[in-house]
Amino acid sequence: MEKHELSRSYLETLSTADLISLADDYDIDIPVELNRRFIIGELLDVADELQKENKNEMIIASSAGTAEDVDKLPESYNETRVDVLLRNPAWAYVYWDIKEADRNVSDLLLSVQFYDSKDDEKYSDVFEVQIARNDREQYVLLPAGKRVLKIDLVGRQFGKLSLLASSRKIEIPRGSELLLQSQPGKKHDISPILKLSGIEQLLSRHYLLHRQAF
Repeated sequence: MEKHELSRSYLETLSTADLISLADDYDIDIPVELNRRFIIGELLDVADELQKENKNEMIIASSAGTAEDVDKLPESYNETRVDVLLRNPAWAYVYWDIKEADRNVSDLLLSVQFYDSKDDEKYSDVFEVQIARNDREQYVLLPAGKRVLKIDLVGRQFGKLSLLASSRKIEIPRGSELLLQSQPGKKHDISPILKLSGIEQLLSRHYLLHRQAF
C-alpha cells in the first residue's frame, strides 16, 4: 500500500480491509470484527507516537552537535588548581591549570611536600621541581619510605614566591620493610623457612635494579 500521512481524513477514505492491512504494517493486533472507528483510533495513536519520537530524535541530534565538537576539549578551563594521582608508590602524576589572572609570573615550580600523617600541618620533608609555563603535567619520583604527599603550585615573580594552588593530601602505600631497607651486605632478620624461598637473592637483585625508584 502506498505510504500516506496517517490523518483522520485520509483514514476515513479507506475500506475496512485496507485499514486492517495498514494496521498490520504497523504491527497493530486487530481483533476480529473490531469496529472500523476503533481501528482508525489505534492508527492515529501510532501516528502520534511516531511524531513524538521523531521530534525527540531531532532535539537530541541538534543538542549533541557534530562528533568533532563533542571530542574537542578546551586547553584550559581558566581555573587555577593542582591535583596529584599515584601511579604507584614510586611515581606520582601531577596535573594543573592556571587562569589568565595568575599567568603574570616569571617562573613556576612544584613544591613536593611529605608529611608523617594527614593531620600534620608542618611537612617533614620537601623538594622543588621546576616546570615550564606552558606545561600542564609532570611525573614526580617519590623517595622511599614517605607516608603522606601534598603538592603546591608556586609562582615566582621578581624573586618573590606566591602560592597559586595546593593539592589534597594523599597517603602513599607502604611496601615491605625488607624492600625499603634492602642493600648489598646488609643483614636482615629472615626466618630459616623464608630463606629457603631465595628471598635474600631477590632483595639483592631488587636493590640493584630498582634502587633509583625505591
